[in-house]
Amino acid sequence: MGLCTALLPFLLLFPFCSTKTAKIDQGPELASEQVLEEAVLEAKFFEHREKFGIDDRRTLEVFFQLFDLWIMLYRLNKADEALKEVMPACWWRQDDLTVQAIQALAFTRWKQGRLKEALTWFNQMEGLLGKSAALCENIGHTYNSMGMHAEAETYFLQSLMFLDGNISTQKNKGGVLLGLAGVREKQHKLTEARESAQEAYDLYKQRDMENGWESSLTAKAGMTLSKMALKLGDMEEAELKCQEAIRLFESTSGEDSPLLATAFKRMGEIRIAQERWTEARAALHQAYKLEAIKDAFDLTEVVIIHQQLTDAHLEKGELDRQSFRPYFPTIAQVLKRVYDMKQDGNAGAYYKLAGELFVLGEDCEAGKSLLFAAVSLLEIESSIDTSGMVKTCKDLIRYCGGTYK
Repeated sequence: MGLCTALLPFLLLFPFCSTKTAKIDQGPELASEQVLEEAVLEAKFFEHREKFGIDDRRTLEVFFQLFDLWIMLYRLNKADEALKEVMPACWWRQDDLTVQAIQALAFTRWKQGRLKEALTWFNQMEGLLGKSAALCENIGHTYNSMGMHAEAETYFLQSLMFLDGNISTQKNKGGVLLGLAGVREKQHKLTEARESAQEAYDLYKQRDMENGWESSLTAKAGMTLSKMALKLGDMEEAELKCQEAIRLFESTSGEDSPLLATAFKRMGEIRIAQERWTEARAALHQAYKLEAIKDAFDLTEVVIIHQQLTDAHLEKGELDRQSFRPYFPTIAQVLKRVYDMKQDGNAGAYYKLAGELFVLGEDCEAGKSLLFAAVSLLEIESSIDTSGMVKTCKDLIRYCGGTYK
């Protein structure tokens, strides 16, 4: 019997839904409590796996409870590792747990930025279960992140059709409205994007009032509003919404949440626009530290923040070399991640940036070592012209008293 046929009896029993949304309605998001619950469920999962085996329903049901927490806390490495054995254990069952496993893998891949893989699994769910509001929303967000905005808009509008057809699901429109705001932004329709984001924010605020607690969804809507306000030059609104998002992310997701990396980066951009350089540097450094430790490490995002941070020092033409030294430990953390990556032009580009900053901070020995490493990789990079970057590295090495054989 094929997988699709075998799952048909479970379609009414296991509607595709948003785990995050359901959790938020059950009680306040408190990162400290979630961490404690995570420890309890991890112990229970490992105990059940040892006692009953990974194939046992009791073990798998505990895993999916644990997975919900891991996703909320962005424990992507833990989720990814566990799914390597959970996915095969669920696949043969051809029941509701199979669907949950596919959904879990799709969410994990999406949050890891492995968007094509995520889309493959979401499309498989669409083939198995048919379209639904939540599934269309998730596929829409995936297309949006891939830069396929026409496809994203189609799925978001389909999601809204499902939601508008059921009065009880109106409060779930927020995520779709934020997705449409992203599409409108890419279409350069900033006023429409802001209106869509404002509607989502108002829905989440109303939901918070009804529940009696604030949520990370409100923070995410606020982040979109702050982005639109920044682009439209409304600095006061951008600042207020970003400050609120930082406060909410810290309480609901924890001080090491990758959600805060984006929020602090946004605050840095706002402070730069306001020419409040000291505050801009503090916010960007905080974003840099969080990017350095997050599971879904993104070197491109790290490079962007690094350049923004350096520019925030050099913008006014003043050079306080000692002010660069507090960034050395953060760069050391990033370097550990980059050393484990493929050693190519991308790694070389970061070694160049890191080396330059060490030189700016008057540590020529550390800087020179990184610049030599950058030259060795950039000189053999063929996808783009790196001659300018190589020349800069060699000039700095000579400045530091280095020589070439």
